[in-house]
Amino acid sequence: MSTRTWLPSSERHVLPLSTTLGGVPVTLQCSALRYPVSHRGITLLFTHGVTGHKEEYHPVITRLLKLHDTAKYDIREIWSIDFQNHGETATLNRPVLEEYKERGVREGFNGACTTLDYTIYLNAFLSSPALRGHSVVGMGHSGSCTVWVHALTKFAGTSSHTHPYALILLEPTLMFPSLSPTDPRSIHGAANVRGALAKRDKWSSRADARRWLMGNGKGLWAKWDKNALDLFVEYAFEDVSSSEGSYTTPTLRKDEESPLYACLAHTIEPSQLASMCAGLNVDGRRGVHILW
Repeated sequence: MSTRTWLPSSERHVLPLSTTLGGVPVTLQCSALRYPVSHRGITLLFTHGVTGHKEEYHPVITRLLKLHDTAKYDIREIWSIDFQNHGETATLNRPVLEEYKERGVREGFNGACTTLDYTIYLNAFLSSPALRGHSVVGMGHSGSCTVWVHALTKFAGTSSHTHPYALILLEPTLMFPSLSPTDPRSIHGAANVRGALAKRDKWSSRADARRWLMGNGKGLWAKWDKNALDLFVEYAFEDVSSSEGSYTTPTLRKDEESPLYACLAHTIEPSQLASMCAGLNVDGRRGVHILW
């Protein structure tokens, strides 16, 4: 029987990361949660998908730590991070993000963060002193799986870290160049691009936003775990005051969300996937694990 009567609480950290936006060097803040567990073992790093946030993993991490004493592995630390325009991190980076979008309008390009921007940002976090000397196991979900692939292949030679030790991809949205526009995955991605721009993004309060998410009880969010939904409403939304009045809106603005659903945003070369899997498959004991 387990003798553990405690679960480590999370520590909230904000790390300045030297990264880029559209290839231009910039310093962005990264809000992260650290769960200290022991002095040895692997360190897990959770990354979220589009519209997600670092706190979404708290129920999963809590469950994982409850099972830890019966597992055949040691966990040193667990980290969960926001991408630069998601969650609490988006509120910290808002001035820089808005300036970049305004520059895009002036110069004729889309000033929203791309998956390649996320990749360089992730590499910057992996290279931070906080993870020095750790054996990191990456845990990517959905859209962030693309980011991990690029980090370990396309940008592998541009960073100073040697992470990860292994990689777990949860429901990866990986596309390949040969994918036809009539493929259901292409059609679904295009629909999400349009849908993100068309959807509602202002509510009178978080409570109002939660009621809308729940709808008639039959929608996607109504199926979520209650704790997960509560965390989503608390951390994926923010209260804004403007000349139009006060309202609640997603921290990831919908003009930033929409392009992240495009197939090209998640297209990788087959050779990238092969290279990553081969590189992490040391003696058949580590490797890349994919869960659906």
